[in-house]
Amino acid sequence: MSEEKENNQDKRIFDLVQEYEHSAAQGLSVFLGEGAYLELITYYEAEEQYERALMVVETALEQYRYSTDFYLRKGQLLLRTNRSQEALEVLELAATVSPGDLEISLLRAEVLAYLQRFDEALGELAPFKLDANPDDLSDIFLVESLVYEQREDYERMFYALKAALKANPRNDEALERIWLCTSLCRKYEESLELYRWIIDEHPYSYLAWHNLGHGYAYLGQIDEAIEAYEYAFLIKDDFEDAYYDFADMCYEARRYEKALETYQEILERFVIDSELLVRIGECYHRLGQHETARKQLERAARLDPHNDEVFFLIGECYASQERWQKACEFYNKAIRMEPEREDYYSALAEAGFELDDYEMAENAYREALDLSPDNVQLWLDLAWFLLEMLRPAEALELMDEACSTLVDSELTYARIACFFAAGQAWEALDQLNLALTDDYNGHTWLFEWMSELRHNPKVVALLQLHRPE
Repeated sequence: MSEEKENNQDKRIFDLVQEYEHSAAQGLSVFLGEGAYLELITYYEAEEQYERALMVVETALEQYRYSTDFYLRKGQLLLRTNRSQEALEVLELAATVSPGDLEISLLRAEVLAYLQRFDEALGELAPFKLDANPDDLSDIFLVESLVYEQREDYERMFYALKAALKANPRNDEALERIWLCTSLCRKYEESLELYRWIIDEHPYSYLAWHNLGHGYAYLGQIDEAIEAYEYAFLIKDDFEDAYYDFADMCYEARRYEKALETYQEILERFVIDSELLVRIGECYHRLGQHETARKQLERAARLDPHNDEVFFLIGECYASQERWQKACEFYNKAIRMEPEREDYYSALAEAGFELDDYEMAENAYREALDLSPDNVQLWLDLAWFLLEMLRPAEALELMDEACSTLVDSELTYARIACFFAAGQAWEALDQLNLALTDDYNGHTWLFEWMSELRHNPKVVALLQLHRPE
């Protein structure tokens, strides 16, 4: 539809709504054609004015009491407003007006499913399967999938949706629903076969390409996922989700320039929001353009001043420029807004260390560790800090605590380094002997903590003793 025709259509519907509401307000009787009533119902549904839509349906049914369309719309509205029992009663009345009507039975099965009457719902659909044409059969399987979804039987839901798509590969609602189902029952490989078959049948099915991208992404096939997402938005150039998925996948694959290019295209085509500006800022940050990144993030902060992550990322930009005081300022802003993020405290600790504010750094390291005691890196960071502060006994005590609760090779070798630093060389060598037996290759971590141990004769001797043949 051209823009002019669309504007004329919008004006016509607006005038119809105005006329109807004026008559209703005056208490005047309204007499309209079936098409006009259906347009009014659709308008109020789109505006989420469901009670007003129901009033229109009631008026329409008074004038067109044998129209199944209005019974169906009333049933749909009652179902949408969680009045399933009333919807069922309306549909039973509709069935007396038009016995054997497939659309009535499809909606009735859906309502029965919401009422947890699953066997009745499936029984409502079964008689129609034998003689249904492919399009109708696809709709029957689609509703059957809704029944299985309500029953939380996601495997049967998947196979019902697969059958719907085999009957009609152009059933977009089934394509939209099957991805959620796939993620619930984890049938990624089987779903990929289905999407590829649909694409062979209909190469311009943008939803099939999009779902194919999701499947590849979950299986870790990044290049294939990126390609599939790109086909989806090349086929449908206003498919916003595909643009985002493509750009996000490029970012994940560290293709920051391509991700940035796509985010900027989204910025031109669709509505600007804070999250999009954050992603653009992150790309610039990864590309080393920290000043430009910060400006984009500041724009994001103006749009959403309550987003703690934006302020944290601004702090990261300042940290990358070694402007540690400004970094601390923004890390603290982020922490005030969201005090439960250990990564915020960890970043603040690093900035504090660079500023020689060791008290702030230690407090931040400990706060991070309190928030996430299962995070190995936080134990290592605090131990490293204590060694830098020439407090090896405290570092060793910390590593003892870490190794008593967590099993990790780097923690083990860091603890050995702390034994050496604390002057307990014999205990260190004894622990090193055990560690080399369990994980010889992990010994490189020991040298990252104390590079001078590379030339320690006793350490070298133990390495030679345990070196795999």
